Amino acid sequence: MARLYSTPPERAILPAKRRRPSRTACYPARPRCVRNSRWAFMRTSHPILALLRRYWQSYLVGAVCIVLAQGLKLEIPRFFWGALDELREMDSRGLAIDSEEARAKILVAAGWILLAAVVIAPVRTASRLLILGASRRMSSDILRQVFDKLLVLAPSFYQRNPTGQVMSRCINDRTFVRSLGGPVFMYMAETLTLYAISIPLMLSIDPELAGLAILPYPVFLVLARVLALRIQRSVRAAQEALGDISEKVDESLSAQLVIKTLSIEQADHERFHDCCRLYHSHNMRVTRLRVLLIGLMMALGSLSLTLVIAVGGPRVVRGEMSLEDFGVLLTYLAWMAVPTRTLGFVISSLRRGLAAYGRMAEILDSEVEIKSGSAKGTGPKVTSGALSLRGLSVTFPPLAEQAHLTGSSPTELAGGPADVAREVLHDVTLEIPAGTTLGIVGHTGSGKTTLARVLSRQLAIDRGQVFLDSHDLVDYDLGEVRAALGLVPQEAFLFSRSVAENVAFGRPDASREEILAALEAAQFQSDLEQLPQGLDTRLGDRGVTLSGGQRQRTALARVLLLAPKLLILDDTLSAVDTQTAAAILAELRRFADQRTTILIAHRLSTVSHADNIIVLDEGRLVEQGTHAELLALKGRYAATWAQQEQGRELAAQKQRLERELEEGSGS
Repeated sequence: MARLYSTPPERAILPAKRRRPSRTACYPARPRCVRNSRWAFMRTSHPILALLRRYWQSYLVGAVCIVLAQGLKLEIPRFFWGALDELREMDSRGLAIDSEEARAKILVAAGWILLAAVVIAPVRTASRLLILGASRRMSSDILRQVFDKLLVLAPSFYQRNPTGQVMSRCINDRTFVRSLGGPVFMYMAETLTLYAISIPLMLSIDPELAGLAILPYPVFLVLARVLALRIQRSVRAAQEALGDISEKVDESLSAQLVIKTLSIEQADHERFHDCCRLYHSHNMRVTRLRVLLIGLMMALGSLSLTLVIAVGGPRVVRGEMSLEDFGVLLTYLAWMAVPTRTLGFVISSLRRGLAAYGRMAEILDSEVEIKSGSAKGTGPKVTSGALSLRGLSVTFPPLAEQAHLTGSSPTELAGGPADVAREVLHDVTLEIPAGTTLGIVGHTGSGKTTLARVLSRQLAIDRGQVFLDSHDLVDYDLGEVRAALGLVPQEAFLFSRSVAENVAFGRPDASREEILAALEAAQFQSDLEQLPQGLDTRLGDRGVTLSGGQRQRTALARVLLLAPKLLILDDTLSAVDTQTAAAILAELRRFADQRTTILIAHRLSTVSHADNIIVLDEGRLVEQGTHAELLALKGRYAATWAQQEQGRELAAQKQRLERELEEGSGS
């Protein structure tokens, strides 16, 4: 029995009062995939290093350039303070400091400083070009990996995880990851190189004074680590809140008709502001922690400088230390203080980047639930399209057992009394011979759409439950099955392209005559003539410029153009009027000749011509037979047919009465 992932309950748009922002103010609290920041660092550091290794040459040469630039930079104080110390000695011996010898010393020192600056400039530029360029290529690789993974994930993944959360990872988090491999790596490398060279040089000049200068560093760095961990947790919360904002915007834009119909613009506006206030509160916490961390690093640099001046200055005055050594040591320490002040920003950016990659890694680590049973070109082939269901059962597990992205599932539902496993299909056994038409009917929630998703390989199932042309459906290559199958869902999706491009999406090489023939079979010809540019009319986002029935017929034409061996229509004619539906069914009967066709419908007249009809109730097959056999059975199908026939007769009587009234008033 397959255990699948269920769609989270739809969130109703209800009036909201102004309240203090909390995690549940925008959407309910969500279970976390990442338990704590320590795990996040261990979890994300290795994949990041693997990506860095791909461009190790650029990073290695860039790091060498950083070491060379820092080494040359640290030589400049020796030239400057060395020349100044020699001039001081000349003055103490009574020699004129404006002599040729003094000028020569100044020119030599200035020449070495200028030469160092000339070499440092292109070397530093090269390090930035190499490292920042590699970081952009790395972030592009990550985005490509994420997108490739999104293409192979099952539809249930997108039902469990809102679009806003996925988009936030692909757009916002990618920017933070790029910063991690670029500026963060570069500044960390420069800071560590400066420390690695400066500290030994300072110790060689005066161990006691150098030790006093670096004495506060361990204490401050421990405090910085504690703050950095808090920053990472807060950044993750802020990024989740940003995903909630994207999710809310997507929901509001998609539900504009409902919002305006119910006159709940103000309530929706309040919920959006709840999301924004929550995001603002998290960001303010991050800002406060970053300010504290940066202030801590600035205090560290200032404290070290103060200690060196307070202790070293009197020693120079007493002649216990040369001006050159004191000046060089003070310059090194001042230069160390600059990156130390920005170390807080670098550390917080490091934690932010790791948190962002951890969120992107959740997508990369998501399990591919539906996999090909054989390599492309090696498995069984779809020939006739005969289907056999043998004890098919499908169960959706509780929310607590489902894998979600961080920030995608309400925690108050998970694990609660209502969070139980739901059996959607139970022991369905059925034979669908090749070239026949099967009708599937049943009340809402009876399992009709789930059965269609199973047959179209949109849901994972166990072996031995569904067979296609005598081969286990699980053994087929996914591409082989989906190329032989045409599924038209009830909610038709159209792309923001022309009508012709939408119909030919599965066959870009189709001629205009073939496209027109498919649209004519879907009874879209008269509607096409009303469009301003015919086939070339560009549709709005998701086909918003068309009515529901027009979208369904366009989607139907798209599948008819593919001429699949197995056709599944999931209540495709629900938004089409009765006369148009009858015309489409007449065309489908000709099209379905020698093809296996599955019709799912609430309107029984849609499936009355089928070779076999099944009735589902609570996931169980309760009735089966032809239209005449089911009527003779006098069960659920017959009762529903009688009810719908009565409704059709009443509608016909109403139309006749309206015509008679119009004729009477006209005479």
